Amino acid sequence: MVEQAAEAIVAAAARGIFLPGDRLVEAEIARDLGISRVPVREALRLLESQGIVVSTPYKGMRLMQITNRNVAELMRVRTALETLALREISGSGPATPERLAPAWRAAERYEAVSSGPDAAAIVAADEAFHGELCRLSGNGVLHGLWLSVARQLSVVWGLGHDVRPKPRIAQEHREILERLSRGDAAGAQAALDAHLAWHEDLDFERQVERRRLGKNRA
Repeated sequence: MVEQAAEAIVAAAARGIFLPGDRLVEAEIARDLGISRVPVREALRLLESQGIVVSTPYKGMRLMQITNRNVAELMRVRTALETLALREISGSGPATPERLAPAWRAAERYEAVSSGPDAAAIVAADEAFHGELCRLSGNGVLHGLWLSVARQLSVVWGLGHDVRPKPRIAQEHREILERLSRGDAAGAQAALDAHLAWHEDLDFERQVERRRLGKNRA
Protein backbone atom coordinates (compact mmCIF):
# COMPACT_ATOMS: atom_id res chain seq x y z
CA MET A 1 0.00 0.00 0.00
CA VAL A 2 2.94 2.32 0.66
CA GLU A 3 4.29 1.69 -2.85
CA GLN A 4 0.83 2.22 -4.34
CA ALA A 5 0.50 5.53 -2.49
CA ALA A 6 3.93 6.61 -3.74
CA GLU A 7 2.97 5.72 -7.32
CA ALA A 8 -0.29 7.64 -6.96
CA ILE A 9 1.58 10.76 -5.81
CA VAL A 10 4.04 10.52 -8.72
CA ALA A 11 1.15 9.95 -11.14
CA ALA A 12 -0.60 13.04 -9.78
CA ALA A 13 2.58 15.02 -10.41
CA ALA A 14 2.78 13.66 -13.96
CA ARG A 15 -0.83 14.78 -14.53
CA GLY A 16 -0.12 18.26 -13.17
CA ILE A 17 -2.37 17.84 -10.13
CA PHE A 18 0.73 18.49 -8.02
CA LEU A 19 3.23 20.97 -9.44
CA PRO A 20 6.84 21.43 -8.36
CA GLY A 21 6.96 23.22 -5.02
CA ASP A 22 3.35 22.34 -4.11
CA ARG A 23 2.68 21.32 -0.53
CA LEU A 24 1.69 17.67 -0.15
CA VAL A 25 -0.81 17.36 2.68
CA GLU A 26 -0.85 13.90 4.14
CA ALA A 27 -4.48 13.99 5.27
CA GLU A 28 -5.75 15.25 1.90
CA ILE A 29 -3.83 12.61 -0.04
CA ALA A 30 -5.10 9.87 2.25
CA ARG A 31 -8.66 11.09 1.80
CA ASP A 32 -8.35 11.24 -1.98
CA LEU A 33 -6.87 7.72 -2.10
CA GLY A 34 -9.38 6.34 0.38
CA ILE A 35 -6.71 4.95 2.69
CA SER A 36 -5.36 5.72 6.15
CA ARG A 37 -2.70 8.34 6.73
CA VAL A 38 -0.05 5.81 7.81
CA PRO A 39 0.83 4.44 4.34
CA VAL A 40 0.69 7.95 2.90
CA ARG A 41 3.12 9.14 5.56
CA GLU A 42 5.48 6.26 4.74
CA ALA A 43 5.08 6.92 1.00
CA LEU A 44 6.07 10.55 1.48
CA ARG A 45 9.13 9.46 3.43
CA LEU A 46 10.03 7.02 0.66
CA LEU A 47 9.66 9.74 -1.96
CA GLU A 48 11.74 12.07 0.19
CA SER A 49 14.56 9.50 0.17
CA GLN A 50 14.32 9.42 -3.64
CA GLY A 51 14.49 13.20 -4.00
CA ILE A 52 10.90 13.65 -5.21
CA VAL A 53 9.61 15.18 -1.98
CA VAL A 54 11.39 17.75 0.17
CA SER A 55 10.65 18.27 3.85
CA THR A 56 11.05 21.84 5.12
CA PRO A 57 10.74 22.79 8.80
CA TYR A 58 7.40 24.51 9.52
CA LYS A 59 6.38 24.14 5.87
CA GLY A 60 5.77 20.41 5.63
CA MET A 61 6.33 18.18 2.63
CA ARG A 62 6.54 19.68 -0.84
CA LEU A 63 7.04 18.26 -4.31
CA MET A 64 10.60 18.75 -5.57
CA GLN A 65 11.38 22.07 -7.17
CA ILE A 66 12.19 22.08 -10.87
CA THR A 67 14.83 24.41 -12.27
CA ASN A 68 16.51 24.33 -15.64
CA ARG A 69 19.78 23.61 -13.91
CA ASN A 70 18.59 20.60 -11.92
CA VAL A 71 16.82 19.18 -14.98
CA ALA A 72 20.09 19.46 -16.93
CA GLU A 73 21.96 17.70 -14.11
CA LEU A 74 19.36 14.94 -13.90
CA MET A 75 19.37 14.43 -17.65
CA ARG A 76 23.16 14.16 -17.76
CA VAL A 77 23.01 11.35 -15.20
CA ARG A 78 20.14 9.68 -17.06
CA THR A 79 22.03 9.93 -20.38
CA ALA A 80 25.17 8.44 -18.86
CA LEU A 81 23.22 5.49 -17.46
CA GLU A 82 21.37 4.74 -20.68
CA THR A 83 24.54 5.16 -22.76
CA LEU A 84 26.23 2.58 -20.57
CA ALA A 85 23.17 0.35 -20.88
CA LEU A 86 23.43 0.35 -24.67
CA ARG A 87 27.15 -0.36 -24.44
CA GLU A 88 26.51 -3.31 -22.12
CA ILE A 89 23.75 -4.68 -24.37
CA SER A 90 25.92 -4.40 -27.48
CA GLY A 91 28.98 -5.84 -25.76
CA SER A 92 27.34 -8.94 -24.31
CA GLY A 93 26.36 -10.85 -27.44
CA PRO A 94 23.86 -10.51 -30.27
CA ALA A 95 20.73 -8.50 -29.54
CA THR A 96 18.41 -11.28 -30.69
CA PRO A 97 14.65 -10.78 -31.08
CA GLU A 98 14.11 -12.90 -27.98
CA ARG A 99 16.52 -10.81 -25.97
CA LEU A 100 15.00 -7.51 -27.06
CA ALA A 101 11.40 -8.74 -26.80
CA PRO A 102 10.70 -7.06 -23.42
CA ALA A 103 11.91 -3.71 -24.77
CA TRP A 104 9.79 -4.13 -27.91
CA ARG A 105 6.74 -4.82 -25.74
CA ALA A 106 7.50 -1.68 -23.73
CA ALA A 107 7.82 0.32 -26.96
CA GLU A 108 4.50 -1.05 -28.20
CA ARG A 109 2.90 -0.22 -24.86
CA TYR A 110 4.06 3.38 -25.16
CA GLU A 111 2.69 3.61 -28.68
CA ALA A 112 -0.66 2.20 -27.53
CA VAL A 113 -1.18 4.62 -24.64
CA SER A 114 0.40 7.70 -26.22
CA SER A 115 -2.73 8.55 -28.17
CA GLY A 116 -4.80 8.60 -24.97
CA PRO A 117 -5.53 11.48 -22.62
CA ASP A 118 -3.85 10.17 -19.47
CA ALA A 119 -0.53 11.96 -19.01
CA ALA A 120 0.44 9.66 -16.14
CA ALA A 121 -0.02 6.55 -18.29
CA ILE A 122 2.05 8.08 -21.09
CA VAL A 123 4.84 9.08 -18.71
CA ALA A 124 4.79 5.65 -17.04
CA ALA A 125 5.02 3.89 -20.41
CA ASP A 126 7.96 6.07 -21.45
CA GLU A 127 9.66 5.39 -18.14
CA ALA A 128 9.05 1.65 -18.60
CA PHE A 129 10.70 1.62 -22.02
CA HIS A 130 13.86 3.32 -20.82
CA GLY A 131 13.91 1.25 -17.65
CA GLU A 132 13.74 -1.88 -19.79
CA LEU A 133 16.82 -0.78 -21.74
CA CYS A 134 18.69 -0.45 -18.46
CA ARG A 135 17.41 -3.80 -17.20
CA LEU A 136 18.44 -5.52 -20.44
CA SER A 137 22.00 -4.33 -19.87
CA GLY A 138 22.31 -7.15 -17.35
CA ASN A 139 24.09 -4.74 -15.02
CA GLY A 140 22.15 -4.79 -11.77
CA VAL A 141 23.98 -1.79 -10.32
CA LEU A 142 23.22 0.28 -13.41
CA HIS A 143 19.55 -0.71 -13.34
CA GLY A 144 19.33 0.06 -9.62
CA LEU A 145 20.79 3.51 -10.16
CA TRP A 146 18.35 4.16 -13.00
CA LEU A 147 15.43 3.16 -10.78
CA SER A 148 16.67 5.54 -8.10
CA VAL A 149 16.17 8.52 -10.43
CA ALA A 150 13.20 7.20 -12.42
CA ARG A 151 10.56 8.91 -10.29
CA GLN A 152 12.34 12.25 -10.54
CA LEU A 153 12.36 11.74 -14.29
CA SER A 154 8.61 11.11 -14.17
CA VAL A 155 8.03 14.54 -12.62
CA VAL A 156 10.18 16.14 -15.33
CA TRP A 157 8.50 14.15 -18.11
CA GLY A 158 5.12 15.19 -16.75
CA LEU A 159 6.07 18.77 -17.56
CA GLY A 160 7.41 17.98 -21.01
CA HIS A 161 5.48 14.99 -22.34
CA ASP A 162 3.22 17.14 -24.52
CA VAL A 163 6.04 19.17 -26.07
CA ARG A 164 6.91 16.66 -28.81
CA PRO A 165 4.62 14.63 -31.10
CA LYS A 166 3.96 11.21 -29.58
CA PRO A 167 4.34 9.35 -32.92
CA ARG A 168 7.82 10.81 -33.24
CA ILE A 169 8.77 9.60 -29.77
CA ALA A 170 7.41 6.13 -30.57
CA GLN A 171 9.42 6.05 -33.80
CA GLU A 172 12.58 7.01 -31.93
CA HIS A 173 12.01 4.12 -29.49
CA ARG A 174 11.71 1.76 -32.45
CA GLU A 175 14.82 3.15 -34.12
CA ILE A 176 16.95 2.53 -31.03
CA LEU A 177 15.80 -1.09 -30.91
CA GLU A 178 16.13 -1.65 -34.65
CA ARG A 179 19.72 -0.47 -34.61
CA LEU A 180 20.49 -2.65 -31.60
CA SER A 181 18.96 -5.64 -33.36
CA ARG A 182 21.20 -5.02 -36.39
CA GLY A 183 24.29 -4.86 -34.20
CA ASP A 184 24.75 -1.18 -35.03
CA ALA A 185 26.03 0.05 -31.67
CA ALA A 186 27.10 3.46 -32.98
CA GLY A 187 23.76 3.96 -34.72
CA ALA A 188 21.84 2.96 -31.59
CA GLN A 189 23.85 5.47 -29.57
CA ALA A 190 23.22 8.22 -32.11
CA ALA A 191 19.50 7.42 -32.04
CA LEU A 192 19.50 7.53 -28.23
CA ASP A 193 21.39 10.84 -28.19
CA ALA A 194 18.87 12.40 -30.56
CA HIS A 195 15.99 10.98 -28.55
CA LEU A 196 17.24 12.36 -25.23
CA ALA A 197 18.14 15.84 -26.46
CA TRP A 198 14.57 17.17 -26.44
CA HIS A 199 14.86 18.74 -22.99
CA GLU A 200 17.62 21.12 -24.10
CA ASP A 201 15.14 23.39 -25.87
CA LEU A 202 12.53 23.48 -23.13
CA ASP A 203 12.40 26.13 -20.41
CA PHE A 204 11.13 24.01 -17.53
CA GLU A 205 10.84 26.93 -15.13
CA ARG A 206 8.52 28.72 -17.54
CA GLN A 207 6.63 25.48 -18.11
CA VAL A 208 5.95 25.25 -14.37
CA GLU A 209 4.73 28.86 -14.34
CA ARG A 210 2.37 28.17 -17.24
CA ARG A 211 0.99 25.04 -15.58
CA ARG A 212 0.47 26.90 -12.33
CA LEU A 213 -1.29 29.77 -14.07
CA GLY A 214 -3.58 27.34 -15.86
CA LYS A 215 -4.24 25.48 -12.64
CA ASN A 216 -5.17 28.66 -10.79
CA ARG A 217 -7.57 29.65 -13.56
CA ALA A 218 -9.28 26.26 -13.58
